[in-house]
Amino acid sequence: MRRGAARLFLAGAITGSVLLPLGAVLHLTVGDRIDGLAILFYLTPWPVIAVGSGALAFFWWWKKRRRAAATFVGLALAALCVWLSTSWFRHDAPTRRGALRVVHWNVDRPVGRLAGDARWLRAQDADIIALAEGHQRRKPATLARWQAEFPGYAAVEFDGEMTCLIRGKILAQESRQFAANSYCALLQTEIRGRPVTILQVDITPRPTQSRRRAWANLLTRARPHFGENFILLGDFNTPRESRLLAPLRAEMTNAFEAAGSGLAETWPWPLPVLSLDQIWSGRRLRAVHCTHGHSLRSDHRAVVADFDFVTD
Repeated sequence: MRRGAARLFLAGAITGSVLLPLGAVLHLTVGDRIDGLAILFYLTPWPVIAVGSGALAFFWWWKKRRRAAATFVGLALAALCVWLSTSWFRHDAPTRRGALRVVHWNVDRPVGRLAGDARWLRAQDADIIALAEGHQRRKPATLARWQAEFPGYAAVEFDGEMTCLIRGKILAQESRQFAANSYCALLQTEIRGRPVTILQVDITPRPTQSRRRAWANLLTRARPHFGENFILLGDFNTPRESRLLAPLRAEMTNAFEAAGSGLAETWPWPLPVLSLDQIWSGRRLRAVHCTHGHSLRSDHRAVVADFDFVTD
């Protein structure tokens, strides 16, 4: 029994000793551009490499493999430094609220927790509330419950378990599945007397499934709206450091990177290692503040962002 457990532990250590350095190499080079290797990129974010390498350093030191232990101490420290340098942001708190407040939160299908989630969301006093996993296909009454909790909002729900609450008018809406297990909803709205275009997204969560086509199709949907008061948000199931986001970065701004403070990761709470939940804005909106909420009601952190309208 003990020998079997020891062999299993050793096999795990050897596997980790190969995969963690390879994950670090992927992060520093091609990232998730190669479909066959993308799963390793997603499974080995920098905090996982740092913690895993620290554990391996201890294991190899215990096994009296001093050179291997030293190697993984170095990798752990390097991964920690890279993680903090790329995921830690610091911006001064604003002296006023922005003209438009937006919340995105994956609420994890809140059948029995909806009232508590609604209380937290009302406290944010947001103009746009975008919810991932806001309803279940077999629970058609969920939208009515959201409407009852937010009587001053227009409420709509879409395929992909997305719900959106707008403190204003919804002028037009459409939704579609734009890739396998990936959904988006486009809303033309009027908020505080200004037109605002919202593209809410939920991309496939399956780590073995390529996101390349999803991102190519999503950019095709987003591109006509780059010059508008445009918000793109959702549970991307793709971290900020993904190479697939490069075309998006050329046209839009990540709210937390521009105006947030602290670590950017949002999942899984309480020890988040991936920044899956994101809000992006077009050139006509400027992020003035962004923060991450936290709650035991969901394993995702909420993203709350304030924007100002940019005048010509």
